[in-house]
Amino acid sequence: MSFYLSISASLFGLYVIINLWAMHSRRLNRPAYVLTEFDSIVGVRHNSLSRLSAGFTTFVVKHHIRRIQVTRECLTLFTDTDECVEIWLCEEYLTSNATHAKGLFPEAEFVRLPA
Repeated sequence: MSFYLSISASLFGLYVIINLWAMHSRRLNRPAYVLTEFDSIVGVRHNSLSRLSAGFTTFVVKHHIRRIQVTRECLTLFTDTDECVEIWLCEEYLTSNATHAKGLFPEAEFVRLPA
């Protein structure tokens, strides 16, 4: 039993370390990497672990995004049908990604909420 507990604790610790590294990685949080443009579709890597694997990318149609909302740690894209995609970022990468999102979705309303 303690063998399985120690394996589980080790895997959880490894998960936390990888997540913290990915959250603060300059390469993984580049605006062009977080929001990747493919003609009329944008691939969104919404959290730090999804930036490690392209299989977890969410795709949105550019003209369906009607509002971009920025809070302290989150950049949220709202669609015409009030669905949203939350992109979790550190504060140091939030401004550059918000500026990139404004360029990708020029018709969308931009809202910055106070912290």
